[in-house]
Amino acid sequence: MADIPRVTNKETQSYAAFHELLDQLRVAADDWLSPERGIEREIDVVDGLRNVVHMLSGAIDFYLEGDPERPEFRAIVSPIRKFMGDNPDAVYYWARLRDDRAYRVRGTRADECYISFTVHGRSEDGSLGPTSEPVLADVNDRAFKVAADGSYEVILSAEEPANASEVNWIQLPKGSASLLTRHYFEIDEDDPPAVSRVDKVRLSIENLDAPPVRPPLRDEDFARRLRDVTAFVSGGEGIAMETPPPFVSVTPNELGTPMVFSMAGTDAWGAVDIAYSMGPFELAPDEALVIEGSLPECAFANVVLWNRFLQSFEFRDRRISLNRKQIRLEKDDRYRIVVSARDPQLKGGSENWLDTEDHGTGTIFWRFLLPEAAPEKPVCRVVPVSELAGT
Repeated sequence: MADIPRVTNKETQSYAAFHELLDQLRVAADDWLSPERGIEREIDVVDGLRNVVHMLSGAIDFYLEGDPERPEFRAIVSPIRKFMGDNPDAVYYWARLRDDRAYRVRGTRADECYISFTVHGRSEDGSLGPTSEPVLADVNDRAFKVAADGSYEVILSAEEPANASEVNWIQLPKGSASLLTRHYFEIDEDDPPAVSRVDKVRLSIENLDAPPVRPPLRDEDFARRLRDVTAFVSGGEGIAMETPPPFVSVTPNELGTPMVFSMAGTDAWGAVDIAYSMGPFELAPDEALVIEGSLPECAFANVVLWNRFLQSFEFRDRRISLNRKQIRLEKDDRYRIVVSARDPQLKGGSENWLDTEDHGTGTIFWRFLLPEAAPEKPVCRVVPVSELAGT
């Protein structure tokens, strides 16, 4: 039997990387959630710590266990894992890639109203996460070849495949490191949120280069993976958006002008063909925010309430979002949506009421996918909840 070298735990790279992760978690708890950052309420501390843990959960799936030689699709968010702007009406998947490999993705379209694939790279400074990984390539289902039974195939490779005319091909640019898929659904109010129905999405990925059997995990490799986890958690600090894009309002109870914010070439996990509108709300317990406007012709539209850390409020048994199919329009085909902590008892029911889950502050976020015209800026006004009863 060969002599096996002996080491102490503190002599390994993994030990050092593990403590770097612990240090980053302490920074997140002590600095990001401090009064100096405006965190002065119990609910914000709880939300903030939950956000950090959810980021850690995602990082473990994506970077600790993700393997570009043997990629698997991992759900990015779920009803119990939320970060960086999750969406109850969509299912998102993520898989690791290498730019010198070829992959095949197979899927079967369900009743999605929009599907897209984006290839992301790693940032030059080594940071990871939804605000640090640039879009290198993208395609949506309007350009897909889909079989009569709804099935489709996507090849990702640096070189064009011989059967490129028969399949969907995405070229992998130098630096390609991950694939993100989006599956949007407009599900009515009688069905559970799309994100809790991941079984609706049929999707798989395989490495066409026939990887060998997995080798034993070595210290150097595990340390590298742990450092990727740390880098991803560190990216959670970027939610502050020191220089917000033009579609973001910084004025309470006002939304930004919707615009298509092309993410191509930028360091973010965004789609390249969605118009966004975003703004903060600040409401007293007896106040309501009334949002009015019209919906453009588009592939999909919805509005979601997030906390200050861009996590959706509880949607499993509260109404905190509305998609285009759920929004009840007025006689003039315009919408009126009410945001408040308690049901305003609107006449005819409260289909257009969004529950703040007792958060006095938070974020309102609109998405308009592939709009045919520039979406109208939603108009907002604050009124007493009692003023709306029966209207």
